[in-house]
Amino acid sequence: MKQNTKSQARKLARYILNHTQKNSPETNEHMLKIFSRLHAYGGLQAYFNDHELKKTTYYKYKAAYQFGAALKIRSLFNEEDKIEKADRERAKKCRRNALALAEEINSLSPDYEKKHLELRTSANFPKPYTNKKIEGKRKDLKGLPADWIDQVISELPIQHKNAALIMAVTGCRPFELKNGVILELVDEDLLRIKIKGAKYKKNKQGQKERVLTVASWTVPSLFNLAYEEPYEIWINRETYRKAVRRAIDKLGFDNISPYCFRHQFAADLKAELGENWTHEDIAKALGHITDRCQQYYGHPNQNRGRGSGILNIESSGPVKKTRGTFPEQDNSSRCSQN
Repeated sequence: MKQNTKSQARKLARYILNHTQKNSPETNEHMLKIFSRLHAYGGLQAYFNDHELKKTTYYKYKAAYQFGAALKIRSLFNEEDKIEKADRERAKKCRRNALALAEEINSLSPDYEKKHLELRTSANFPKPYTNKKIEGKRKDLKGLPADWIDQVISELPIQHKNAALIMAVTGCRPFELKNGVILELVDEDLLRIKIKGAKYKKNKQGQKERVLTVASWTVPSLFNLAYEEPYEIWINRETYRKAVRRAIDKLGFDNISPYCFRHQFAADLKAELGENWTHEDIAKALGHITDRCQQYYGHPNQNRGRGSGILNIESSGPVKKTRGTFPEQDNSSRCSQN
């Protein structure tokens, strides 16, 4: 293979960076962390030879390595230009390193399967893609004890307990909790919990905002937070998810995630259907703009036997009546992440 010249290496780096201009800062930061780790290991190829990577992981690492290498090439050439007269030896080293990175990028084969044929046995091949139906979380509530949420919250570190309680009381989505949920006390007896809808901001498929009211004595820890003035609770999604995962693993519950709190909330509300709530009310509580998707959330038979604790439900917009008859079909995948 013909070696790269400085102009060719610059052109290669520029080409890669031009195609990553639309990346978010968070994405670029994540890719640079991957590049730093792989570069310290000896390069992507060296890491690939020593680790069994899934196909998707390989392409992700490759994209990250190319991005980081392109930035490094540009930085090395800029440094060379600045010190070329003052420190020729160091300038030559910068040039060598930049050209070596350019050669490494060029050497990365786009044929993942070919690399695996050369380096792996057939037993370690990635499994072929199958269009397998993704199951929702509603089915995972089956067999859980009535106090499973209390058990999980008791195992959480203190900084995550109130966030988990908010999810249990309101059924809010983790992303909505990430954006912040507002607690406000009313007449020292009622606690209003205001949630900004995640689906509305993204694609306007959900309620812009909803407010759930509970008796303050049912959630004393939340009541204390909002006693003097409105209080906002928010999470770092990844840190919170890991904390819940550790608590669940310790308790030995299978297939449970933070999203199961939302399904349990729906099940508890549905158990009060007709007596306290309509399908329209349940849709508002879940942040939906139609009354149909609620049928893919917790079944009333999965309620915990203690009531939802909700006294009032408000939403910023109306709910369209599109559902069929109740009870719903046991098909928990279609709207499981709504």
